[in-house]
Amino acid sequence: MHLPRLGAVKPSPEVLITAVVAAAVFWVAYDNGGYALVSRASIAIAVWWALVVAILFGVLSKEPATRASLLVGSLLTALALWTLASLVWSPGAEKSFAEFDRVTLYLGVFALVTLGSSRRTIGRWADGLAVAVAAVAAISLASRLVPDLLPERDLATFLPGAATRLSFPLGYWNGLAIFLALGVPLLLRVAVVARTAVVRGLALAPIPMTAACIYLASSRGGVVAAVVAAVVFVACTERRWVAATALGMSALGSAAAIVVLHDRDELVNGPLATDLVERQGRTALLFIAAICVATSVAYAVGSRLLATRLRRPSPVVGWACIVAIVIASSVGIMASDPAGRIRLFKARPGELETIERGDFVRAHLLSSGGSGRWQFWSAAVDGWRDAPVVGKGAGTYEAWWAQHGSIRLFVRDAHSLYLETLAELGLLGLAIVLALVVTGLVVGVRRAQRADGDVRVTVAALTAAFAAFAAAAAFEWVWELTVVSVVAVAALALVAGQAAAAPTPLRAVDADARPRRSPGHRAGLVVASLLVAWILIIGQAVPLLAQRQIAESQEAVQDGDLDRALDAAAAARDIQPWAATPYLQLALVSEHAGRLQVARRWIADAIERDERDWRLWLVSARLETKLGRSSPAERNLRRAADLNPRSPLFEGLLPSAEE
Repeated sequence: MHLPRLGAVKPSPEVLITAVVAAAVFWVAYDNGGYALVSRASIAIAVWWALVVAILFGVLSKEPATRASLLVGSLLTALALWTLASLVWSPGAEKSFAEFDRVTLYLGVFALVTLGSSRRTIGRWADGLAVAVAAVAAISLASRLVPDLLPERDLATFLPGAATRLSFPLGYWNGLAIFLALGVPLLLRVAVVARTAVVRGLALAPIPMTAACIYLASSRGGVVAAVVAAVVFVACTERRWVAATALGMSALGSAAAIVVLHDRDELVNGPLATDLVERQGRTALLFIAAICVATSVAYAVGSRLLATRLRRPSPVVGWACIVAIVIASSVGIMASDPAGRIRLFKARPGELETIERGDFVRAHLLSSGGSGRWQFWSAAVDGWRDAPVVGKGAGTYEAWWAQHGSIRLFVRDAHSLYLETLAELGLLGLAIVLALVVTGLVVGVRRAQRADGDVRVTVAALTAAFAAFAAAAAFEWVWELTVVSVVAVAALALVAGQAAAAPTPLRAVDADARPRRSPGHRAGLVVASLLVAWILIIGQAVPLLAQRQIAESQEAVQDGDLDRALDAAAAARDIQPWAATPYLQLALVSEHAGRLQVARRWIADAIERDERDWRLWLVSARLETKLGRSSPAERNLRRAADLNPRSPLFEGLLPSAEE
């Protein structure tokens, strides 16, 4: 008997695709979801470099682009260009350019997935996304049940009220829950299409863990996203009864996992880091692991036994179930006093009764309060009315809210992609975003209807994931949380591209009627693509390098090396001269060195580049005070207070500052 040499055993390309996709998505999720500028820019550079290498070596799909992928790609390009154009009227070019870079990252992901996938590999891409989500669910739950196994994060230091809401590793509880919800239809897909009962059962094992994580995050947005994803998946796939069975089995397992957590108040609601919580975590881990195994085994055995015995119910049964669900949902909505819940949603956070920490998770999940979202959205609409056509400029909502918000909260985003786009990019920007979302949903549903077999199930799962993201983007800032948007854009690319397109039937074609492209034309397209990719890589590298120089300057200040700190800040200014942050750092280092006149000039340059940032005016007021210039100091302080009138920093400081 001859054993194969180790070097002769090579994994198939399909398996490599699953492994690479899973590893890449998991890595981005573990890096705080790729939220930070350095992380996001590094990911974008890697994506565009991958495209450059793939184009040079000709490893991308040779199939022509579909009309759907061209349309979606054109809409993403239009959004990127309109975001870039907003630098012209934006008061802060640095923030607007950062938003342009964000959109080009998603454009790069869309292009890479579209050109790197095919009908043969679409399932492997979906598998990679599902594996990544399952792995994140596992380590997220482990971070609460056995926290000693994983490193601590500093979220509770900055947001003490969030200490008990599960957010590891993404850094934001709602973002984590929504990210995990996107994986629900992808896991259900494997439970439906897998050839063996063992794999079908294993696909459901992570879903109770996912439900437990969403519960510990106390995320109503995660619940909504999971429901949308499950409903769209079952509705779009032709194997509805199999999908509904898998969904029902996973729902039972999820309910059991939540019951396990519900009976352990301290583990769920804190205080954490106690011996009692440690004991509760160990027992909860055993019970939830047993539930995951039981769910997996029950579905595997059931799907194998019933596969040949259970006949497909008649359409009458299906329609009867739909009618029953609609009636039950309608009765539930009417019984929940929708008018009263809307009033509670609109109420300011301070006007609602405080939720007791002892039962925070359950009470918060069942509450109707908007956590300030109505106020965030109202401010976005007011900002749009102030500039209805072109908006205030990309990345300007934070400054608009600081000056015009109605409650005392620091807010960077409007918690709605659509309303924030309306405020920042006007009607045209909103039209592009809505066209992008609607196009993706329509293409996904139509292709799911036209496909058959496993491809239809896969397209249905990817469409469901994108639909969940589109719904969550209406009330959360998941657009800015890189890993969530990357998964959604990847799903959209797979749905719109050649991978999900119906195969072209073989037929005789007149050779003279075929469109021909000369070698020169193809070479021109390649050169143009490489040039665009190179420009976008430079665009991503500029703020990345500048941010690293600023970080080096800050580190040098802590080390007491002010010369190195000034050199690094000056390098950041040279790299990104239109940005305010390098000039602010130069001012702070100069102030630390006692060179107040120089610092005064630097902060003036920073204000010139972002005159709506109240923090720059506050630093300027401090410098003027140190220089003994009382009138300019008071004027700059008043300007800072005007730009952020609800800040506690200005309470009682200036009589004219608004409360």
